[in-house]
Amino acid sequence: MHWRRTRPPHWRQKAFINGLGAVATAIATVIFLLTKFTQAAWVVVLAVPALIWFFTRVHRYYDRVGAILGLGRLPRKPEAKPIAVVVPVTGISRLAEYGLSRALSISKHVVAVTVVHEREGEDSARQRELESQWARWDPGVPLRVLRTEYSSVAGPIAAYVDRLRRRHHDLIVVLIPVAQPEQVRYRILHNHLDLALTAALRARPDVVVARVPMRIRPTGRDRRRTTRSDDAPNPPAWQSDPRPGTREAGR
Repeated sequence: MHWRRTRPPHWRQKAFINGLGAVATAIATVIFLLTKFTQAAWVVVLAVPALIWFFTRVHRYYDRVGAILGLGRLPRKPEAKPIAVVVPVTGISRLAEYGLSRALSISKHVVAVTVVHEREGEDSARQRELESQWARWDPGVPLRVLRTEYSSVAGPIAAYVDRLRRRHHDLIVVLIPVAQPEQVRYRILHNHLDLALTAALRARPDVVVARVPMRIRPTGRDRRRTTRSDDAPNPPAWQSDPRPGTREAGR
């Protein structure tokens, strides 16, 4: 084909020589494969076409993915879309406050969820207690209490997220606040809800599961220092006023 397209001087002779060499090479290859087939030459016969087929399929796949992703083309401008944030909590604590603060930084559509186990009427009391404490705290985020008969916490939360997905077409972010001690040896003692919930929601492409680690230092010295600082009463105003003469004036 090269000589036919370019047609240089004496191209017919050159094309004949090239074709003759190609035929001789093909004949030698066939003779080699027939004579050496039983001496592992069949590996080459099978492996080379298989590799060619495999790499061809891989190349076609990358071409299709590149077309879907628009590689090499300018996409349209990004646009903001509303996000619904779900924050699993176990109760009212600094960890819940930490997670809700991060969630409100992402979106104004935030809901807190907690799971209550149904067992011999205790669930109603526990639910009323949580709702009462939440109303007194009033973090500006509604609390959704999920009731279940089983010990699984990830299952009811995943089912609630699925209900949100059916009602809303927005992106859903599940933001899990986790306590993360600075000492690695203490981390195994904490609840690993994030691992179970990530595994339960992995197959949902429109749900993003993220961890919000809260660093803590559960050592005896730090705990005593924190307790003393938390229990100490606030000083009077005249003690905290840096201006000279304020204390005497207060008397």
